[in-house]
Amino acid sequence: MNFVDFVLLNGRLYPNRPAIMMLDRVVTYGMVANAIHWTCARLHQAGLRPGETVVLSFDNPVRHFVVFCALMRLGIVSLTAGPDAATMAGASAVLTGVANQPQAADVRSIVVDDGWFQPPADDGYPVDPAATDPGRLAVLALTSGTTGRSKPIAFTVAEFESRLRDHALIHSVPGTSRELILMGFAAQLALTEVSRLLACGRTACLAGSAEEAARMIDLYQVEVLFGSPQQLSVLLAALDETPASCASVQLVTLSGAAASAELATSIRRRITRTIAIGYGSTEARKTAMCLLDEADPVPGGVGYVVPSARVEIVDDAGMPLPAGASGRIRILAPAGGRPHVPGTLYPDRTPDWFYPGDVGHLRADGFLVIEGRSDELINAGGLKVAPERIEELVAGRGDIADAAAFGVTGAGGIDEIWLAIVPREPVRSDELIAYCARRSETLAPARIVVVDRIPRNAMGKVERARLKAEAQQR
Repeated sequence: MNFVDFVLLNGRLYPNRPAIMMLDRVVTYGMVANAIHWTCARLHQAGLRPGETVVLSFDNPVRHFVVFCALMRLGIVSLTAGPDAATMAGASAVLTGVANQPQAADVRSIVVDDGWFQPPADDGYPVDPAATDPGRLAVLALTSGTTGRSKPIAFTVAEFESRLRDHALIHSVPGTSRELILMGFAAQLALTEVSRLLACGRTACLAGSAEEAARMIDLYQVEVLFGSPQQLSVLLAALDETPASCASVQLVTLSGAAASAELATSIRRRITRTIAIGYGSTEARKTAMCLLDEADPVPGGVGYVVPSARVEIVDDAGMPLPAGASGRIRILAPAGGRPHVPGTLYPDRTPDWFYPGDVGHLRADGFLVIEGRSDELINAGGLKVAPERIEELVAGRGDIADAAAFGVTGAGGIDEIWLAIVPREPVRSDELIAYCARRSETLAPARIVVVDRIPRNAMGKVERARLKAEAQQR
């Protein structure tokens, strides 16, 4: 048994209940259940068998989710990524909605067209009893890539189900049924959250853009918004152009990055006062969570360590530090978050410590505080500064659409603070530097770089290494 069985059960119990809502369509549980069965038959007819690995590359999120469920039911391992990830994952095929998509020569391309979602002439298919073995490989997910190239991380059947339980216990909001997911399925967190919603008989609302999301909030009486701080920032800008009351929204859940004080103020004023934040990773899942009201007085606070996680703060030698002491954060995770090695259906998942690259401290009451990423802290003349603190200096300025800070080693070997901005209108660098200096002399940037866009991953995190390389070429 896995979560797909609950989705199929909901199709029998509540066939007319909305399962997935988009701006131009409503897909019921009965429609989803039928589509999963039909897709299972098509996958079998296409020659795909339990134990194989395939890549999912779809623009249509409804079809993506249906195919994902069908693969899970058949015991076929899936990775949501572009076709170029097939070789890295050891995939035998790419399932896509686009014909003639380029990919590796030894990888099949299977086009999932409209016919897949119609009753096939033969709708029978075998289900491998071992497909639900707890230790069997079920899903692959790419890491965020903020510290380098993205890597596939393995989830067994038990691990994926455990993440769904965490979401059901931590993210569930009593009295709500409709949740708008602002992330695309390129973020594993979004796929997990939609899986949780449909296994629990709730409704997932999916938008193709911030403008669509703004229109859907009132139209579908959305009660929960789920996204990264960057995605909420874009949504707030869209709400200026597409007015909505947002009266139905009871909670905004932010994941993927820290939220600025200005963003929190805007969400409270425009959408809802109740905001939840979390800290986690692809490798180690949800680690800490709290309401933003509790984190507001604590710079870098990300929440209380959740019961399913074990967190320690250690020194450079790996020795645990006492409560309140700053050091490297480590989390006990399956296999220590090791990248997946193709070739086995039953990988070694012995728990080991995963080091996410963050530094911080843990209070005696279990509240986790992030002080910055060890590889992103800017050592400006002996003062180690998290780039987010510099970005907060320009947050809320109407002439800047986006900004990201990073350090560049100067001639004397000391880091200089650089700030990349995406302006909405012309911005003079000297005036912006002076503006920042009035707010904080120690955090004011030495140089402003104007860019067309800030590179971010699917979770909205800044890809600082890429940004730094691009900025230095200007």
